[in-house]
Amino acid sequence: MRISLGVIAGLLLGIFGYLPTVMLWQHFGDVPQPRVYPHGSFTSFGPDPPPGAYWVSWAAPAVVVVACGLMTVPWRPARQFALPLVGAFLPMAAMVAWFMIGMELFFTPD
Repeated sequence: MRISLGVIAGLLLGIFGYLPTVMLWQHFGDVPQPRVYPHGSFTSFGPDPPPGAYWVSWAAPAVVVVACGLMTVPWRPARQFALPLVGAFLPMAAMVAWFMIGMELFFTPD
């Protein structure tokens, strides 16, 4: 039962919790937004790469969730919930980040 709840909670947190957390961090942390890169520049950002704070704002919330999940490993009942939560959260958060970063950096309405 705990494993199923952990997976469901991880999926929901990855979809509905990760993006709002990143957006709030970027807004209230005054994270500089990167410029939009032209079509075909997926392999190189050129002389003006996105700022490091931008990448940290996307990575830090996921690192916090993973760290909190790994802290529960010694306690068996919590581990049965937290490890499936982390295992379900990471792929969801990665897909959300991949989509949103791609839209922010490379989407240019032509």
